[in-house]
Amino acid sequence: MEERENLNIKLKCWGGDWDLPTIDIDSLSVICYAKIRNVPVKIEKTLPKNTITGTLPELEVKEIVYSNPLRIIGKLRKEGYNADFHLTEDENADTLAFLAYIKQKLKPAILYTLWLDAGNYTKVIRPAYATVCGFPWSLWYPSKIRKAVEQSIYQAKGGTDYEELHDIEKRLYRDAHECLNVLEKKLGNNEYFFGKSPSTFDAVLYGHLSILLKAPLVSTEIKNHLNACKNLTGLCFRLDQMYFPKVLTSSSPSKSVENSPEKLLKRDQIITIAAALGAMIVYALTSGVLTHKSSKLAERIQNHGSAIEEFDTID
Repeated sequence: MEERENLNIKLKCWGGDWDLPTIDIDSLSVICYAKIRNVPVKIEKTLPKNTITGTLPELEVKEIVYSNPLRIIGKLRKEGYNADFHLTEDENADTLAFLAYIKQKLKPAILYTLWLDAGNYTKVIRPAYATVCGFPWSLWYPSKIRKAVEQSIYQAKGGTDYEELHDIEKRLYRDAHECLNVLEKKLGNNEYFFGKSPSTFDAVLYGHLSILLKAPLVSTEIKNHLNACKNLTGLCFRLDQMYFPKVLTSSSPSKSVENSPEKLLKRDQIITIAAALGAMIVYALTSGVLTHKSSKLAERIQNHGSAIEEFDTID
């Protein structure tokens, strides 16, 4: 116990909004897990440019860094913060199966809703990330993430050209509805998915569903279906009450009117004429930061196969 308490655990993640500590699915999953196990972690709201791996969330323990939410959770389990200690062998196997299930069936649809739906992206997601990123990074990060999401969904769903986007959307929503129905039935009237204590799967699912529930979306296809799943929304409410009763979502100590999403968008529009120059500056800064850090600290990064495999092998 003494060794655990002396650990220097740092978690870098995206900033927050919508009464959530972070607006990123993966970051929220890890934060929820850390709350469940009372991990003495120092959380830093930052941007990918300020990480060693170039991604968020990123965990640092004993000067070793870990990316990918399941790899991060696996490391916390290894350090003694195991939310699944009460699970049977079959329940551990079910956990891995359900984690793979939501990654394949639910997460792509949520990402599509947030990033590729034009109304949600323009009116909700881009302004939120503009606030979190600040200027000039707000000119670059939202569009960069959107392109990455689009590419990953096309690859995952077999799309080859932009004419197929509507068909992909229908498949994504169909898969998401099916997944939510399965999870709603699996949870039933239980407080949590496996017993009376929250586990890894509860934390990861919370990270997915809470952003969908709390973001003020204008296109609400999946959100409407989720709201009809009372068992799942009840799970999110319980975790909110237990671990996030009062959330200061701003990445800065206080949110002024000047930094509201609307003001940031207006400011971005005013300086559109300088966007090309801004992009060049951002690229130069980002390349310099990442190159500098990678050259000195790359040896500190551990990679041991896929995140699922590493998570599965930790006792």
